[in-house]
Amino acid sequence: MAKLNPYLNFENTREAMNFYKECLGGELILQTVSEMPEMAAQMPTEMKDKILHSMLTSGDIVLMASDLNMEKRSEGNTIHLCLNCTSDEEINSLFAKLSPGGKITEPLNDMPWGGKYGSLIDKFNIHWVFNFQKNIF
Repeated sequence: MAKLNPYLNFENTREAMNFYKECLGGELILQTVSEMPEMAAQMPTEMKDKILHSMLTSGDIVLMASDLNMEKRSEGNTIHLCLNCTSDEEINSLFAKLSPGGKITEPLNDMPWGGKYGSLIDKFNIHWVFNFQKNIF
């Protein structure tokens, strides 16, 4: 079965993905335009150090990102990345790591459905929601 992974676009992918690696752990792969000679030959010289493709893998979490985007970037609130956590400690830790420099839109709180939930917009303007369903894990 296919898996769905978020693919993000930044003007500063290296900085953003290193931040997410610090927060989420895992293995980060960064591939620059210059590492693809055929593509680099077609790009302006100042693009050679731009991130063509990156992938952060941490357990079941896979985030991909690039500096290259054919469309004009626009900030929006229609997409949120949801971290379904497996413990109270994990949700508290991830929330704390992703929030500096950003904006907490809903602090972590116990919810009527028996879970713990919160949301924030990180310093790269990415919307995150956090959930820990206590009666599942």
